[in-house]
Amino acid sequence: MACTICLNPRNEPSHPRPTMGKLLMLSIVCSSLALILTLQLRTSNILHSDPIFSSSLPQHRRLLSYGLQGWKFFKPRNDPRTVDVKEGTTTTDRAKNRKDVPILAPIHVCDRVAPIPHDIDIHITQKYSDCPLLKKPPEKTTLLLLEGVETFGRTGNNLIEFLHSVQYAKDNDFVVGIMMGSWPTHLITNMWMAIRVGDMATWREFVEQAFCVKIIDSYAEAEQYEKLIRMETRDLFLYKHEGPLNQYVEFQGHIIRSLYRSYNDGIGFNMRRKPVGDMCSVLDAMFGSEKHSAVYSVVHSRSLEGEPGLRLLGRIARNIGCDPVAALDMDPEYVKAILAPRGMLEHPILFITDHQRPEILEKLLADPEIGPNIHLIPDEASWVGGDITVAVMSNVFIGNPASSFSGFIAKSRVALGYDTNYLFRKKTNKGEWVDVCDERCIFDQKVMNAMA
Repeated sequence: MACTICLNPRNEPSHPRPTMGKLLMLSIVCSSLALILTLQLRTSNILHSDPIFSSSLPQHRRLLSYGLQGWKFFKPRNDPRTVDVKEGTTTTDRAKNRKDVPILAPIHVCDRVAPIPHDIDIHITQKYSDCPLLKKPPEKTTLLLLEGVETFGRTGNNLIEFLHSVQYAKDNDFVVGIMMGSWPTHLITNMWMAIRVGDMATWREFVEQAFCVKIIDSYAEAEQYEKLIRMETRDLFLYKHEGPLNQYVEFQGHIIRSLYRSYNDGIGFNMRRKPVGDMCSVLDAMFGSEKHSAVYSVVHSRSLEGEPGLRLLGRIARNIGCDPVAALDMDPEYVKAILAPRGMLEHPILFITDHQRPEILEKLLADPEIGPNIHLIPDEASWVGGDITVAVMSNVFIGNPASSFSGFIAKSRVALGYDTNYLFRKKTNKGEWVDVCDERCIFDQKVMNAMA
């Protein structure tokens, strides 16, 4: 690089020539400035680089790290919330100097603190919160329109469809347009972002900014856009991101955290103008005033109508090498192999099920080590939002990767910073149960196919 300091290049007689000592000093100054600038540029590149995946600690699961502001999870496994944050200038400090980035509070869900380091949450939010395409005029913007109320599958699938829609739009520089009253508005407001009475304008602005989407009131408004794209929800479900996995995990996690910042607490209405449920209902029923500090595990038993479930899990097993039936059967041996090393057999084990295979619960209850701590969720407290939340915020989650419901819970946990998710395991020749992949598996299309 060129280092320019005013040295009177014409050497006019009115000024004496610089001595060798002065020239040496100037040379040192120039070299120092060049070194400082180079270091600043390198630091800037790291801070704004894509997520890096590290496997520097082979005795643990791999670690997700984000440049200089890396966040990573260590095991002591008996404390699944143990987090180490690299030192350095905090992203929060940098964000305070930007008026366009909100200073977000650390994420709490039902009084339980999400383990993701606050600096990393702020850093990723800052990266995706600008919404540049919303600032372009409609006549220069392509709109991916989500409309109607028909969807492909149930809640777990619908959540994938919404997450895929914002990913598809991001990948192609489109804006997602959500028709007022369409399926995404019902899906979201049933569990998150409830509408307050007489405050639809605030709700609209909040949703648009949270996801960088546009709420559309009429087809006349949609037709103002340069190009209008329509996709069936099945096609959204099947969409596959072609970029790096770490970028996909980062962006999808950002969208998921945006939901949990505004989980429903029983106040307000959904898009059908009905009172919303309380996402904390199950935690309240099970732990009451101790829910903020309760230590517990969740087992999600999902059988998926028998043969279809076997086919789905079998396909995942072929992709990644996990056991083809263990996550369906949830045998006591399998569950204990996860909980015992982490000291979790002494704590409550909440059992969530589709009731298709009652023998699974019967075997767990009959086991002398597991049975005494099995807890069933009261019917009056159980609903899809409450069941999701109690599983998402658990200390340990054991689920079935063939279930999109389990998959969303696991994705939410990764997004919120938990690394104690157990869905992909196999038994070694020595008879030990081990994980076959890291936390990113649930987002990996090579493993999960369309459910990623």
